[in-house]
Amino acid sequence: MTPDQSLPLRTDDRLDVLCQHLLLDTPTVDAVHQPLTWAQTLLPDHGLQIIDRKHDQAEPVTGPSGSTLAFLNAAGPPLTSPQRLILRGAAQAIIDSVTCRVLNDQLAQAMTFAAAMTDIHALSTEQDTPTETAAAAMHVLHRSMRVDWSGLLQLQDGHLTLVTDAATPRGQHLTALLARRLSLGDPDTLPRTYTFHDNYTCSEGAIDHLLSAGVHSAAWLPLGTPGQQGPFVLLLTRQDEPVIWTAQEQHLLIAAARSVSIALDRAATMQHLEHLAQTDPLTGLGNRRALDETLQTLEGHAFTLGVVDLNGMKGVNDERGHASGDDLLRTFARHLHHETVRAFRLGGDEYALIDPDDSDGRLQRLTDHAVAATQAAGFPITAALGTARVPDDTRSPSRALRLADTRMYAHKRDDDR
Repeated sequence: MTPDQSLPLRTDDRLDVLCQHLLLDTPTVDAVHQPLTWAQTLLPDHGLQIIDRKHDQAEPVTGPSGSTLAFLNAAGPPLTSPQRLILRGAAQAIIDSVTCRVLNDQLAQAMTFAAAMTDIHALSTEQDTPTETAAAAMHVLHRSMRVDWSGLLQLQDGHLTLVTDAATPRGQHLTALLARRLSLGDPDTLPRTYTFHDNYTCSEGAIDHLLSAGVHSAAWLPLGTPGQQGPFVLLLTRQDEPVIWTAQEQHLLIAAARSVSIALDRAATMQHLEHLAQTDPLTGLGNRRALDETLQTLEGHAFTLGVVDLNGMKGVNDERGHASGDDLLRTFARHLHHETVRAFRLGGDEYALIDPDDSDGRLQRLTDHAVAATQAAGFPITAALGTARVPDDTRSPSRALRLADTRMYAHKRDDDR
């Protein structure tokens, strides 16, 4: 954590800051107004007011840490000694009332934060997607502290891309700003650790677009780089004026970031496992399971399905060994790559091809190309191809597979004659 202040405020200092805010910025609050009215009844001939400069007839209003927060001034006739004591006591009564109000507010906030922390920790045990976890975390954060805008962002190629966000009316314009791919300038200047900018306008590496959008305080929480994806970050902002991120807020934000990180890591792991479950380990092509699932998604669509079987594989295995046979299979598979055709290895020396564009002759040309490239690599093979078109030959993708397989074996028998 790197708050902007080099010397963090002590607890009683923060209390003083809040008391000073009530005394000078919002003197109409009951905690200030009621004791001030009471003091006025004791000094009816003087005009009492809280000011920020010392006058001859003023008494300091001192906070818990001993610092002078303001002055209680008595305008009017010169004060007698008893009146001076009344003024001094009134100043103490005012700060006692304000301190009590602030401490009660902090107690209520502590209870709110405790409940929020429980909710945040519970998110890490759920099986939700990263987007769902981030949205739930941001809902808790907006409910528990002042946040004008929050979002889950991904960094890619020097740009920020918005994944999901939440906003109050004060921060809604940031959604429109970050909904488009936003250039960062120099990404190396971005924080790599949890960073809390109390005054974002004075922060090194501040993003110009955010400054232009009126961001005055920001929390930047990197979430790591799950799987093969670009790094993610949780960003929270406050508009209009700098506001201190309190220690409680920072702890809650870090807990939220960790919950979202867990969801991102879990999703990346599941994606990796799913990829392994659908990938032929020898060639890197899709396996039979991947083919079956792809055919399910093609229900109701037109496409051409091809089944390819290699001739000559057994001879390579017998004469050169199975390692050479594996090289043959990898070489053939490598030359089946095409921008629109999907290739699968069904097992042994059998492959399947799907052409979603249903182009005449494309699968045959692709097979011939792979055969020629494999032969050029020193493997004496040929290949038999059988195809079936959906919906011309059949409306069922699974039947199309059986039909293409049958036609492939017919082609293979013709080649053997």
